[in-house]
Amino acid sequence: MADRVALPLYARIEAQLREAIAGGEYAVGTLLPTEAELCETLRVSRHTIREALRRLVESGLVERRQGAGTMVVAREAPSGTVQSMRSIEALFQYAADTRLDIRSRRMAPLTPEDAAAVPAHAGEQWLTLEGLRIGQDGAPIATADVLIHPRFATIANALPERGAIYAMIESRFGVEVAEVVQEITAAPMPAAVAAALGRKPRAVGMRFLRRYLGTDGATLLLSRSWHPAERFTYAMRLRRGEG
Repeated sequence: MADRVALPLYARIEAQLREAIAGGEYAVGTLLPTEAELCETLRVSRHTIREALRRLVESGLVERRQGAGTMVVAREAPSGTVQSMRSIEALFQYAADTRLDIRSRRMAPLTPEDAAAVPAHAGEQWLTLEGLRIGQDGAPIATADVLIHPRFATIANALPERGAIYAMIESRFGVEVAEVVQEITAAPMPAAVAAALGRKPRAVGMRFLRRYLGTDGATLLLSRSWHPAERFTYAMRLRRGEG
């Protein structure tokens, strides 16, 4: 109960609706109450209800159909991690919904591979974090390596378990992340990564490389994460005329 109280209101509403769906109160093929009805019944704002419903959509439990309402399409969410990123703010929400267990933090020289990705000069000393991203069930869902520009290295011992590192850098140093460049690759996981995630050596994983760029185009930080391929879904919705 204490864990649920600590969650944001929209997350508690989402959990309540999940339980109702799993328990059969809202059967597959039926509609959830309207936003207005949920607001009145649960005594929360429409913004809170919309965020809870958005998360249910992304988890694969419901579908929102224009003019038809919100339909239940599954009693349980697919196993694994479902990630939907359509904005920098979505990255912040992902960080808030999970926990970063930092196992190592140190100043270390950039390898030639990392220097090429940043880009920067090989051998430059950057703050290097290594750890695991922990899901709400307490199990590791991904490895997480973060390289932080040396001008921000003083945050090393003040990093939160929840929340986005880039947001802390913005707040503390008065900079702004204007763009995130992301690359996704499917490849065999390195041995250490596979072991940390409880997978067999050279099991296939999804490698995410994200560069957080400031307003001047320079890289403020670079993150590299590995997810087990069989337990990860990346969802994206594209609309005509956008982009």
